[in-house]
Amino acid sequence: LFGATKNGQSLTESIFGPSSTASSNSNLFTQSAHSTPRPKKHKRPRTKAPSSSGSESAAVTHHEGGEKGGVKNELLSRDETLRRRRQQSEDKSLEQLTISLKDYGRDGGGNIEELYADVRGLMKHHGLVILRDALSEGNVAEITDLADSTRRRICETLDARKIPYDSPINDTETVCFRELAVRCRGRMDVRYEEDYGNDDDTKTTSATKAKRTDTDNTTPKKLPPLSLIDNLAASVLHGAEAPNLVYSGWIFSFPDSADQPWHQDGSPLFERGTESLPSYALNVFCGLHHRRELLELGPTEFVVGSHRMETEGAMDEIGTAVSAVLGKGDILLYDYRICHRGTSNLSSSVDASARYDRGESNDDSGVVRKVLYLMYARPWFREHLNFGDKSLFE
Repeated sequence: LFGATKNGQSLTESIFGPSSTASSNSNLFTQSAHSTPRPKKHKRPRTKAPSSSGSESAAVTHHEGGEKGGVKNELLSRDETLRRRRQQSEDKSLEQLTISLKDYGRDGGGNIEELYADVRGLMKHHGLVILRDALSEGNVAEITDLADSTRRRICETLDARKIPYDSPINDTETVCFRELAVRCRGRMDVRYEEDYGNDDDTKTTSATKAKRTDTDNTTPKKLPPLSLIDNLAASVLHGAEAPNLVYSGWIFSFPDSADQPWHQDGSPLFERGTESLPSYALNVFCGLHHRRELLELGPTEFVVGSHRMETEGAMDEIGTAVSAVLGKGDILLYDYRICHRGTSNLSSSVDASARYDRGESNDDSGVVRKVLYLMYARPWFREHLNFGDKSLFE
């Protein structure tokens, strides 16, 4: 992205302008325009910012690169935040990184090797790719039902144990168990386990079981097969041995949640030089909301190409971040090393979430944003930072 040329002008300049700080790292990206994979042409989806009732101030922090690559904080109103998110979601660089499964034939089967090659190339050079319409409506419905059931049962257990998970205290203190972690106010990372959905789960307290409704009996007990995602991960992490699915789970962002700090998902393999290595781990996000909702619910922001920068250099580029807006059935693959953050959920109350999901929302309703994620890694890689050792149910 930062080194390709187009009509004698660097692609960085054509996208960000000649004064962009992205050009300071152009030596890291020396791919020619001809070597950069070009996905099939398709209509680019347009996302409109949700309407809002008033411009009340939102506790949203906007980080920009300073004159010397530093970071400054700016408190934006709700309207300003939505406007900024829309602009970031329409960034020209996202056009290169977004492809549609429909362009490769039915379910990608018509030109599956071409699909794999395009995804590999985009991941190698940019660290990020969005694939539209990758999951069926049936898969999305099953995943959504399982996510909602899991969230209810985890939150009931946390409430029963009087463990806060949506409180300002979590800006400085974390909740960390084998099954879940809360590292930022209003944002919960829950690992997928099949026994969350079992009524005979011995881990579950009798008080929690008593709260369950008859609808829980219809909830799917496990995730549907996601063979396309498995195959895409294997294609990106190709090697002598197939990659492992390290774990999967959900990210839940509650109404009024805070912006995450900018981060990479794990520490570098080595003190120097990790950015020059081939990809050794990646994450996949699966969209479960309509695109029109996501600007309010909080899209994930990425610094494109930062998987090939040292950490300090990546932090200098956050002013060029883009907002990745996923619709239902869309998936996003990103390199484990890329710099990113989840953003705040601007909806106001969790009480109306069921009505909102049925399309009966209004400006006063609130929704828990949910994302299914899957982490894949080469067989020798061990993830040991993101969760604790003690079970929530012990």
